[in-house]
Amino acid sequence: MTTRARTRLPRSSRHRRRLKLLLLSIIAAGATVLAACDSGGSVSDLEGEEGEENEEQAMEVDPEHEGEEVELEFWTFVDAHADFMMERAEEFNAENSDYNIVINASVADYEDMHDRLLVALQSGAGAPDVVDIEIGRFGTYLRGDVQLHPLTDVVDAHRDELVEERTAPYQLDGVDYGIDYHLGTWVMFYNNAVLEEAGVDVDEIVTWDDYIEAGQQVAENTDAMMTSVETTAPTSLLGLMKQNGGGIYDENNELILDSPENVEAVQLISDMVHEHGIAEAPPGSEHHETAYYEAFNNGEYASVWMPQWYMIRFTEFMPDTEGDMLVRPMPEFEPGGFISTMGGGTGTAITTHIDEEKLDAAKEFLGFAKLTYDAQVALWTDLGFDPFRNDVYDDPALTEPDPWFGDEPVMTNLQEMFDRLAPEYTGPRYPEAIIQLAENVAYEVIEENADPQQSLERGADQVRSVDE
Repeated sequence: MTTRARTRLPRSSRHRRRLKLLLLSIIAAGATVLAACDSGGSVSDLEGEEGEENEEQAMEVDPEHEGEEVELEFWTFVDAHADFMMERAEEFNAENSDYNIVINASVADYEDMHDRLLVALQSGAGAPDVVDIEIGRFGTYLRGDVQLHPLTDVVDAHRDELVEERTAPYQLDGVDYGIDYHLGTWVMFYNNAVLEEAGVDVDEIVTWDDYIEAGQQVAENTDAMMTSVETTAPTSLLGLMKQNGGGIYDENNELILDSPENVEAVQLISDMVHEHGIAEAPPGSEHHETAYYEAFNNGEYASVWMPQWYMIRFTEFMPDTEGDMLVRPMPEFEPGGFISTMGGGTGTAITTHIDEEKLDAAKEFLGFAKLTYDAQVALWTDLGFDPFRNDVYDDPALTEPDPWFGDEPVMTNLQEMFDRLAPEYTGPRYPEAIIQLAENVAYEVIEENADPQQSLERGADQVRSVDE
């Protein structure tokens, strides 16, 4: 076996992101909102960074449409989301004679868009009608006086067909405020070429003990490592935490960052690295870095646990994995336990700053664009995301085998996990908790071999102290 050096990311390189957390907390508390608004700026400006210039996209008005023209200003941080919503608007207009929806989309970088949205809502000026809010930031906008319109009636019209767990992250006190673009089913991606070289049958991996044993075979018989664990992002830890019945919040809106379930999950990950020697920090510290793509593409890792949307990364950035990748459930912690959960997400919301005369049209359109049968099929065909509407999984578009992923019907395999899907709940300090995981817990446990319980307790204390 070839021994490869692990690159440690210095804590000093993460200092700027900690400052980001502080600035966000200050703004959320309302302490610097007026100053930011007076200068016309945002948190990005306060950091001395400039966000990318906004890209504006506008639909052409159909002068022959007989319905009432309704212009909706839509903010997002993903170009593909803007295209998706504009295409759905064209379909909506073709089928609807009451409203002629015109989407004026503004696409900005992630940080700039969320920060400007926060300032606009706090100041009462300049907010969009409709907006994409990433799941890690959504809780920020549910604090205090919520300036998002309830969408429960929109969701209720389709709820019987939905994977109910996907709605919870965008709820407060049982009220829906956002609608996602995907389910984000957490899976294990296996490079079967590496596993076969190691003499491992992927379908014999059922439990985490099986996974560790397979990883030891990989380490002994190949030059690869079984997996990698992010040290400056929350994803690797959070997936197992939620799968084990933990997470950030529970269904009662209580912070559970330091719960026994989370401690057990993070301890398992720590043991993979420090005791069993089957995992390490990835090149570049995260699974979205070019160095990591190159390493996985070269066969240096046998697997990685990530949400379904990570499929796109293999096809775009790891060409040599074509035909070798297999998608399987997460190994179970206990017989009959959860084998998946949900990861990532972006909730589309309607702000209370919308003209009341537009509200009914906006809600009708949003339900059409995100929750109808055809819209959910389009989440897969247009964006490559797993839908969260159950009945679409029998659609021919979702049952086709995928040559890249073992020539298997990946979406069909995914649906078989839904009965054992761990829920996710968010709360008012979800953003701060996520950054604690990314900036402190992951680094301490993986790079410094810190005790998982103590590290999680320190992180939870930091989050709770924000409100003291």
